[in-house]
Amino acid sequence: MFKPCKAFLYRFQLQYLVASDLSNLLFIDSPIGAGWSYSKKSSDYNNGDDSTTKLLVTFMQKWYEKYPSFKSRDLYLTGSSYAGHFVPNLANALLELKFNVKGLALGDPMLRKKLDILARFDFFHSLGLVDNKVYDQVKKECNTLDENNYFSKFETNWTNPCKLLLEDGHLSSKLFDAIRAPCEGNLTDLSLGKELTTVSQGVDMCTFIRPNFYLNLPEVQKAFHGNRTNLPYPWMGCFMPNFVYNQNDEDRDMLPALKSLLQQSVPITIFSGDLDGAVPAMGTLQHLYKLAEEMSIKLTKEEAWSYENKQGGRKYSFGDLLTFFTVIGANHHVAFSQPSEALYIFTDFTVNRLH
Repeated sequence: MFKPCKAFLYRFQLQYLVASDLSNLLFIDSPIGAGWSYSKKSSDYNNGDDSTTKLLVTFMQKWYEKYPSFKSRDLYLTGSSYAGHFVPNLANALLELKFNVKGLALGDPMLRKKLDILARFDFFHSLGLVDNKVYDQVKKECNTLDENNYFSKFETNWTNPCKLLLEDGHLSSKLFDAIRAPCEGNLTDLSLGKELTTVSQGVDMCTFIRPNFYLNLPEVQKAFHGNRTNLPYPWMGCFMPNFVYNQNDEDRDMLPALKSLLQQSVPITIFSGDLDGAVPAMGTLQHLYKLAEEMSIKLTKEEAWSYENKQGGRKYSFGDLLTFFTVIGANHHVAFSQPSEALYIFTDFTVNRLH
């Protein structure tokens, strides 16, 4: 994402979020196997954090070669979920190469996977979705994770009893949204012309299915210049079936990467939906408290924030560089579930920092 340039402005609209009015947006499907991305070599689908960072850096270098006018413009990096790994890693790599990185925004990011999983049980238990017996067993059997050591320890193993409990208590249907009813339709229904109308508390819970249908229409692929090699499988919102990712990388602690960016005075904004069951907001907040403690940064301000006279959530400011927003009523994808609030955060992250 770049500071706006009128000569290079592609417009797009995601529900009511019109972010391209605020900045020029560049979307990258990464790692290989996500979205439109592909490779002719099957081995390239065995991805990891390091290989993904390397490819992203190569892409950015070549993109700047093609559009050199952007080299002098401020560059902001954003992403959600596992982009909690991709974006900080990419930012650090680009800074080493003297790219003009001016800030990061991470939505519902996975930063410390195993602690994020444990935070799910705290969250689900607080909502009454996990009974006391299972919750107490998880706390007992999974207490081998030492948060104080996790910061510097690359890999932490679950015990077998802990693994069994996590599988038994895993509420997969509640990960995307802890409260609302999941989408009752599927791609087949859409292809048959059926209307999917699972709207819960004002949120279309079938939103994530619609792109999988729309972006597989031949006329849409032609307009997007996508699938120009006639791939033998459909477009998918996340990853194709043969996608493989390094498990050790998934478990990697990302606080050191964030710490490195803050030490280079790169502002970081993180936001989480308060109904996110995959990476609960309060778990993420605890990570940020830990990061701030490591860097001797104090919580300088905690306040409610609002948008158009509507309470948006809580805002936590750790010094001048680290900011955390919670978003009331938002799930794992804030822009889908609360687009107006997402636009407010986007504006705060970009426009307000440009002035």
